[in-house]
Amino acid sequence: MRTLSETGEHQDDPAWLAWRGGGITATDVARAATGRYGGMYAVVAEKLGTIEKQTVTEVMLRGHRWQQRIADAVHALTGLYVVGEETWCQHTTNDWCRATVDGFLAHMAQATPDDLLGVLEVKTRGLNVRAAWDYWSVQMQWQMYCTGLDRAVLADAVVDDEHDRVMALHLTEVEHDSDRADSLLTLATIMADHIAAGTLPDPDCPSALDTVKAVTVVADPDAETVDLTPMADDVRRFIEIKAAVKAVTDERDALEARIRAAVGSATVGTAEGLRVSISRPSMVLTKEGEETVLGDFPAFGKVVLDRERLKTEAPDIYDLARQPIGARRLTTKETS
Repeated sequence: MRTLSETGEHQDDPAWLAWRGGGITATDVARAATGRYGGMYAVVAEKLGTIEKQTVTEVMLRGHRWQQRIADAVHALTGLYVVGEETWCQHTTNDWCRATVDGFLAHMAQATPDDLLGVLEVKTRGLNVRAAWDYWSVQMQWQMYCTGLDRAVLADAVVDDEHDRVMALHLTEVEHDSDRADSLLTLATIMADHIAAGTLPDPDCPSALDTVKAVTVVADPDAETVDLTPMADDVRRFIEIKAAVKAVTDERDALEARIRAAVGSATVGTAEGLRVSISRPSMVLTKEGEETVLGDFPAFGKVVLDRERLKTEAPDIYDLARQPIGARRLTTKETS
């Protein structure tokens, strides 16, 4: 392991972005291995500057906002200290293999590299959002490969975004898997070779479609006709699938219309061995509702409506101002 930086915010740090861009990171490998967020195709396209890199999202900001508090909770629950937060790490030999770790675990607060027990990875997710274990486990395996450590702990926090509070915290220990690390290194090498050659790999996952559209957004009317003979079977299969999807979608929509009409304003319908549920409409305080409340009750106004104060001090007004939006959800399940 070769460490390059101390703790610090870095989402907009040009030096950090350049360092990430010059290597293959845990996020890059996880995208390629799981096919998420455009997969390998999107990673290489971003590295080559063919498309813009992913922007900072609210989910990313939430993770950084909660990271220190979750690290403090890990210390309180395990007795281990979290040190070296946001350290940039490179593999000793393959210095293009890189990872920015959330922190390291140690028995003492003033730890040296020899004192480190493992990597800490902090993740947050919203209520009712499934853990992305496939993605996170790849990131941790890559972090262990880059740092030479054989242990990682995942701190997975479930956050209520409306009230900005943690509702659950799960700690999971993960051991280094050398076979898995080798397969990830193979993926990373393929990406690095494409980047060095300035070429794009074949689209490797369904989520690459949007990236392919972005890459090929410009049309060249003078270009020669492309010979698709090598992938003629793919084209034929695409045509078959497109027709089949339309037929199935039409049938699905017709059936859903009949089911919704039969259930009507009720929320549950049953048949032998079957249960159909249609949710109540989502009650949301819309922009129009906010304007009405502010007009009738200006004391609750500020630059924007103080929703929390309104909900706490005048819950009846809040409930009256909410309006249903969107379609009600239809779910089915077998009961026997």
